[in-house]
Amino acid sequence: MPARVNPDVPGEPRLVRKVGKRIRELREKKGLTMAELGASPKGVVYFQRQYVWKMETGRVAPSLSALAHFAKRLDVPLADLLRGI
Repeated sequence: MPARVNPDVPGEPRLVRKVGKRIRELREKKGLTMAELGASPKGVVYFQRQYVWKMETGRVAPSLSALAHFAKRLDVPLADLLRGI
């Protein structure tokens, strides 16, 4: 089950929205759909389109393994997803 954003943790909702926005920008720049981002290049689905949407809009906090998957699919280092946020 994805981790929901905790509004009681100072700054968490804003941080999660910023990370999601960065991933969406990179995904759109690369020309991937949400479904393609959540799947491997061979089409194995790791993250459903709905999860990607929730993550991009800040409704769920992505796990470290999810961030690593997205970075790999976007051909960027994991650190780039968080740099400057």
